[in-house]
Amino acid sequence: MLDIYCWKCGTKINEENVLGLGHFDQNIGRYRGRAFIAFSCPRCKKARYQILDASYITLQNSIINKSDNNSPEIFDINQVIDFHRVLLKINTIDKFLKKCTSSKNTISADKKNPILQPIDVYNLFVEYNSFNQRRLMILTLDKDNYLISREFLGEGLSQPISFEPKIIFHTPFLLDEKVSVIIAQNLNENYPQPTQKDIILTKRLIKAGKIIGVDFLDHIVIDKNSFYSYDQLNYI
Repeated sequence: MLDIYCWKCGTKINEENVLGLGHFDQNIGRYRGRAFIAFSCPRCKKARYQILDASYITLQNSIINKSDNNSPEIFDINQVIDFHRVLLKINTIDKFLKKCTSSKNTISADKKNPILQPIDVYNLFVEYNSFNQRRLMILTLDKDNYLISREFLGEGLSQPISFEPKIIFHTPFLLDEKVSVIIAQNLNENYPQPTQKDIILTKRLIKAGKIIGVDFLDHIVIDKNSFYSYDQLNYI
């Protein structure tokens, strides 16, 4: 079984969560010739997909036991894809990707508790990054600071850590409502203080957020012993 992680919450995907495996047509779109795996995240309760190298198709027998009648099917992108009725009647690449990435369908709100202070962000980070891997968490909050979505980048996931505004504000940009963003990252060493480059990078995100109407609230850094808030330390 390949190491697959949900790109929204970082949960590792087990074999029973795999919904289907397939590949894109050699002559169609930017994903031409590449493979994909579709899965249902047990934590998010949502259908997701991940793009793979085409060579992984040859490993399909290690992912899916074809002798097991309960195993997922192997799909070709040219077929109508029905991953156990989770993804319905998708017959083109565009429809497939739209179904999997539509913000209206995949963003899950958490109305239990608002995010009011850095400790709330810290608790979320350690809960969803139980493997303690080097990651960046992006939180999107509604106008009342309730969680709309969380996304992880970094080790064990398909997306590397990036502080580019187009990555940080990808989800908020798709939403019509007024939202805000907090980011949090963990370090493997003690955290002395941010460099001038770190501060400039964070202030760049604040400016980028203002351009698209999104409030950038805080940058949280977590080290071995504690956590630090750029906002509380007056770095931003």
